Amino acid sequence: MAKEEQKYYVNPEMAGIDDEEVEIDWTGIFAKLLKRWKFIVLVSFIFGCLGIFFALNMKRKYEVTMTLAPELQKRSTSINNITSMLGLGDISLGSNSDAMSITLFPEICKSTPFLSGLFDVELTPYVDPEAAANGVTAKPVALFDHVIGLDKPMKDKQREALEEYKQYYDDSKVDISALTPNQTAVVKYLKENISANVDNKTGVTTVNVVLDDKRMVTELADTVCRRLQEYVSEYRTKKAIADYDYYSKLADEAHADMIKKQSAYAARVDYDRSVILQSVNSEKERLQQEASLANQLYSQMAQQKEMAKAKIQEEKPVYAVIQPATQPQYPMNSKKKVVLIWGFLGFLLSCAWAGFGSDLWKKMRGEVKDKLAVEKVEEKIVEKEENATA
Repeated sequence: MAKEEQKYYVNPEMAGIDDEEVEIDWTGIFAKLLKRWKFIVLVSFIFGCLGIFFALNMKRKYEVTMTLAPELQKRSTSINNITSMLGLGDISLGSNSDAMSITLFPEICKSTPFLSGLFDVELTPYVDPEAAANGVTAKPVALFDHVIGLDKPMKDKQREALEEYKQYYDDSKVDISALTPNQTAVVKYLKENISANVDNKTGVTTVNVVLDDKRMVTELADTVCRRLQEYVSEYRTKKAIADYDYYSKLADEAHADMIKKQSAYAARVDYDRSVILQSVNSEKERLQQEASLANQLYSQMAQQKEMAKAKIQEEKPVYAVIQPATQPQYPMNSKKKVVLIWGFLGFLLSCAWAGFGSDLWKKMRGEVKDKLAVEKVEEKIVEKEENATA
């Protein structure tokens, strides 16, 4: 075929069909769906039963959200100068320092040291009001034991497996560099269910905690926020506390040296009260100067100590709780929603199969059969040709 003819060649089977004229026969599809309504109902019912099965075996999850905001404080230069003159140092709570501390929350929430520090947090399970009225009380349980499932009834096989596990691993001791399998599993679980998001513009931090008990998740969220503030405070004040301890030590040494030299000077004065020799007077002047220098050194160290003490308070970040932890009333994963989703999924799949899938399957199966038949005929022709040449 020439190139010009190939350019304008049209498949005979598609001749006379315009793209704009192709329309979907919705009436025919609806008729197919009505014709196979029993199949659609059956598939939807099966998927609904699967949804019920998954809903019954699904753990309820409750979510608590807390909102924190740093209290940004600014002080003028004149106040800083006054505090410096008074020996309190350059106390300044700038917005940058608070913002820097609060942006650490997301990384801290995912860190192994912080999460492993929550293992021993005591949480109280939720008790239904009717059960509580009948005298039922809940005993606090450690977060680690709850996640592992030690606070729930165990079967004999589970108990035997636990005893065998304890022969090789000790979960009571936490070594960050070598976590046990259970500790690793709990850390992974907490990473997935504890998160923090920070708004870089306003510094507002949202802490989300998910757990399978409405009262325990509330207590855990409050504990997480408190531990976050303590963690950042310790991080921010670590250097200031070290400086305070250092200057306290120097101040104590200077005070002891001052007392020693003042005592030596006083004893010398009392001993040589009636002596008028110049050598004795020179010795008294030397002791007096040493006592005066020791007094000045102690005053300076005491001033540095107070400045370091004020620096600790300066470095402590302050946060305001905008949204406190509130016990949720409903779980975040409703069992009814699970059943409805599975039933609706079954309905969509059955409709798609009844409307399009069955015809496409028949067409594909027919094409495959035709192709196989053609291949068999070609194989027979090849065999005959080979036999004829032989």
